[in-house]
Amino acid sequence: MAFNEMVELAQIMEVHGAMVRRIATVYERDLSRVDELVQDTWIAVWEALPRLNNQATVKGYIARIAQNICVTHVRRALVRRTVPLEDTVHDASATPDEAAARAIDLALLLEAVQCLPENLKAVATLYLEEMSPQQIAQSLGITEANVAVRLHRAKAAIRRRCGDPS
Repeated sequence: MAFNEMVELAQIMEVHGAMVRRIATVYERDLSRVDELVQDTWIAVWEALPRLNNQATVKGYIARIAQNICVTHVRRALVRRTVPLEDTVHDASATPDEAAARAIDLALLLEAVQCLPENLKAVATLYLEEMSPQQIAQSLGITEANVAVRLHRAKAAIRRRCGDPS
């Protein structure tokens, strides 16, 4: 690996590292396996860097790689598990009660996302990463209309799972 490639990969990892970890935690409960999925993702990203022509698509490209690695992992293990995202729950300005409530809400959301079918889980996970419908469509290789339909279905399923009948 050339020095410039190492610097580029380090910068990409710093910017998108939290996203890759969050995607992995949607698919795996065991923290050591999450670490393995994250590591596998970065290896795949490093191998794919020469094929990345447009820097504007880096986030979607990395998200797609992470999704593919995680889905393959789930298919091999035939198990869907997750871990609450402790690093996203921490808010220095929140009171302990607010932080606890937020942690519970996040755990319920992640549990609901876990239970979605794979096609809805992929869209919901990327949506939670604040990707636009266009970025999600590009990342998953589907149309924006399909993203909208899947996202609508995912939201409805999550609301039902969380006890909101609407």
